[in-house]
Amino acid sequence: MENWGWSLAFGIITLIVGVFLLLKPSLSLTALAFYIGFVILFRSISTIGFALDVRKYGSKNWGGLLILGIIGAIVSFILIWNPLFAGLSIVVLVALNFMFAGLFSIFLSIQLRKLHKSSKKLSADLVERYDKIMLEIREELDK
Repeated sequence: MENWGWSLAFGIITLIVGVFLLLKPSLSLTALAFYIGFVILFRSISTIGFALDVRKYGSKNWGGLLILGIIGAIVSFILIWNPLFAGLSIVVLVALNFMFAGLFSIFLSIQLRKLHKSSKKLSADLVERYDKIMLEIREELDK
């Protein structure tokens, strides 16, 4: 949670790439398919990891993030192994995906920053009690 700045930076970069791709669709589709495939794969793995982290904190929406991460991973493999599939319509769809992913990352980083600031206000005793309760809950759920 302390690395919210990286999330913000990657969100801004992703948004810019999405806008660029939307404005310049004449880029080499093969090279673009590989690049986008690997970026989507990286983002999807990050989303899956984030979903599992959010689950630990008791969020009810972690399942949707997990599904989006898995779908993104599948799409990335299709783009990497079949670059001919990446026609002009894929460029537009991927550009929109980048833009929304960028906006999501920017929003998420702002939320994480707020959460990080508010978590510093908690006493060490309260954090220790919370950790013990979370451990007890995990042990109970693992039975």
